[in-house]
Amino acid sequence: MGDTWTVNYLPADGGRLTGKIEVTSDSVRFDALYDSSNAEIVKGILGAAGSFAASGGHVAYVKDTGTEFSVVLPRPDIAAAEQVKKGLMKRAVITMKDGSEFVFDYGMLSPKKLVAAVNG
Repeated sequence: MGDTWTVNYLPADGGRLTGKIEVTSDSVRFDALYDSSNAEIVKGILGAAGSFAASGGHVAYVKDTGTEFSVVLPRPDIAAAEQVKKGLMKRAVITMKDGSEFVFDYGMLSPKKLVAAVNG
């Protein structure tokens, strides 16, 4: 069992999925609970998750079963994690060894512990 936070995943092609991110010794796993983007709120997670997986550019790490949406980042593939501030919003950005980035928005709270757990 690892550390868990509630965050928003911001796919590369836009949108926002709210869910839980868990950092374990083997991986960093994000499981979406619901779609919280303004544009997608009516469609719901089932319709939005498929488009995110298909066009997000990170298909190797994105798992979409049609009813569940998750991002699984194996520890050996992670190059680094860093805190990024955009206005008042604070984000944890995980960069993979292949150069792809995964952005997790933590709102106005500091993602310092999340970033430390990923880099730990």
